[in-house]
Amino acid sequence: MLRTSRSAAAQSVRHLAFVALLGSALCACSSSSDSAPAAGSLDSGFGSNGKVGTDLGSPADRANAVALQSDGRIVVVGSTQDPAQGDNFAVVRYTPEGKLDSTFGEGGKTTTDFGGKSDIARAVALQSDGRIVVAGTSHGTDTGDNIALARYTPDGKADNTFGEGGKVSTDLGTKADHANAVAVASDGRIVVAGSTQDPAQGDNFVVLRYTADGKLDTGFGDGGRATTDFNGKSDVAQALSIGPDGRILAAGTSHGTATGDNIALARYTADGKPDTTFGEGGKVSTDLGTKSDHANAVALQSDGRIVVAGSTVDQAQGENFVILRDTSEGKPDTGFGDGGKVSTDFGGKADVANSVRVQSDGKIVAVGTSHGTATGDNIAIARYTSQGKLDTGFGDGGRVSTDLGTKADHGNAAAIQSDGRIVVVGTTNDPAQGDNFVVLRYRG
Repeated sequence: MLRTSRSAAAQSVRHLAFVALLGSALCACSSSSDSAPAAGSLDSGFGSNGKVGTDLGSPADRANAVALQSDGRIVVVGSTQDPAQGDNFAVVRYTPEGKLDSTFGEGGKTTTDFGGKSDIARAVALQSDGRIVVAGTSHGTDTGDNIALARYTPDGKADNTFGEGGKVSTDLGTKADHANAVAVASDGRIVVAGSTQDPAQGDNFVVLRYTADGKLDTGFGDGGRATTDFNGKSDVAQALSIGPDGRILAAGTSHGTATGDNIALARYTADGKPDTTFGEGGKVSTDLGTKSDHANAVALQSDGRIVVAGSTVDQAQGENFVILRDTSEGKPDTGFGDGGKVSTDFGGKADVANSVRVQSDGKIVAVGTSHGTATGDNIAIARYTSQGKLDTGFGDGGRVSTDLGTKADHGNAAAIQSDGRIVVVGTTNDPAQGDNFVVLRYRG
């Protein structure tokens, strides 16, 4: 069942204290004077000098996804740890100014237990009526790992018109069914992407579609689901996007192929069949010439071109951000970057893009983490022109690296406001409290 967060008064004190701590933290490559704020600088009108940290009362509060409401409020989802139940879904809503929204849940927060040893929310989507759909995985249930969905009313209560008490748990008959992405179609049906395990093939891409009340849509794929094998040992979809024509694009990684880990895309028709107009039989597998090419995010441009973000390995630099752009048919867009791709080094041992967004002017924003820098793990942002070059008008030559004064600051997701400001969510580590949600807003 849905339950509200613990000890609201105590958590509010911790939240305020943590905001103060963030306000005193250093931010590399993203500061500017108030008189002439530059693109890529933290927005001083948000939270405490552009930053908000939230302690949900556990040592492991981790934000994984974000969505923006039409009124400017910010919905962030992830997980928090309950001593008796393990990790639970966590949903937090903030006002446009970066304060906890007291009209949502209990003091701005709500949590959900699916009965697994660890219930982790990975994705969020908003319905046109303001209801909030959250997707993830319930690990370690009696039937293994199950796909988990929760839906909330606009004020943060369990939506009892969805599933059972606002929750749906889907077991596909394997021990490892995982959800990593969610989107709401124009007709209100809910699409989820992730992975499922095949005894002979290993993990495969899986895309499921649910009716608006939380039942598997039997008119989609095979009884509500479609699976795709890329011949890797483990093929995992991490992101999805629904086109204006209803076609569904899933992006992720095919691990352990003959050429190593490859970037994988699959496109499906609106009824869940492979889209044979895309790539080879509905699939595109991209080997960038390394053993470790990963896709973590995808976005569609208005002209149908496909932008993918993740990481690739450079022998001298370690892992770097990588952005690819394909045509709508699944071919490399040779007018973008170097033959359809661009990579960016932030100086860390592993620079990984976890989120990508396309601005209204066609510029591309990628957000992730630069692991193992001189100051630890930092939140990393890169902005590119529509031609795939670093946007020199943003940050330091197109890049922003943010150190919040801890050894573990991670950027996991991003959204772009209608005014161009960039909202980034993730996790930061407090020595006394452990991991906390963190939300930052940058000038765009």
